[in-house]
Formats: sequence, C-alpha cells, structure tokens
Amino acid sequence: MIRKQKMIATLTQLRDMRERKVNDLSSQLAQQKQLVQRYQNNISALNRLGGGTGTEGANATQLSNLARYKTNIQRVIDWQTQASALAEKQQDELQTELISHACQEKTVSLVLEQQQQALAQARQQQQQKLTDAQAMQCWLRNRGKFA
Repeated sequence: MIRKQKMIATLTQLRDMRERKVNDLSSQLAQQKQLVQRYQNNISALNRLGGGTGTEGANATQLSNLARYKTNIQRVIDWQTQASALAEKQQDELQTELISHACQEKTVSLVLEQQQQALAQARQQQQQKLTDAQAMQCWLRNRGKFA
C-alpha cells in the first residue's frame, strides 16, 4: 500500500509538471496569436497608406517623392508579411506542441485517477476485513457468554 502511495505522489508531481507546461504553452500561444494579429493590422494599415494616389495636378518632384514613398511603404509591407508568415509558423508549432503536451497531461491524469481509485478500493477492503474480524471476535465472545 505504501508503494501505491508513493506511485500516486510521483504521478501527482508529474501531472502537476505537465499541467504547468500546458499552461505555459497556452500563454505562449495566446501571445503568439496577438503578435500575428498585430502584424496583420500593420499590413492593413500600411496598405491603406500606400493605396492613395493623389497624383492629380502633381509636378514631377511630387510624383518622384510619391513613387519613393510607395516603394518604401511596399518594402515595409513586404517585411511585415515575412514577419507575419514566420509568426504564423511559430504559432502553428506552438499549437502542435500544446496539443501534444495536453494529451500527455490527460494520460497522466487518467493513470493517476485509476491509481487513486485502486488505492481507495484497497483501503476499503482492508477496512472491511478489520470490521469483519472485530465482528467475529465480538460474536465469539458473546457466544461463549450465552452457551
């Protein structure tokens, strides 16, 4: 019975460690999703900035400045798109890792629950044996008094 108690204590520690890992990964995934959303918002805002034409009545210098401005905006958009793709890839990896660790944590939790039930049953059986032994002793003592 002591061996089972030690195993349950070890399984509890393991489950707690796995649970902490799942919570950490959940937090990291939430942060990564926010990062991806920020990149998407940046890209949308930059597209709106670079989308305006405003070329009517513009002279050559203004047109040249506008072309450089749009080129620079497009470079930033390209950079943000690459960063967003990388962030999405990292998000997918975190999601996969989270699922894996959540499954491991659930498996340990199930094994722990089974072991706890087995220990409770063993204790109940032991208690029943003690109760039966005491009842038998009382019966034998009382049988001797009435015989």
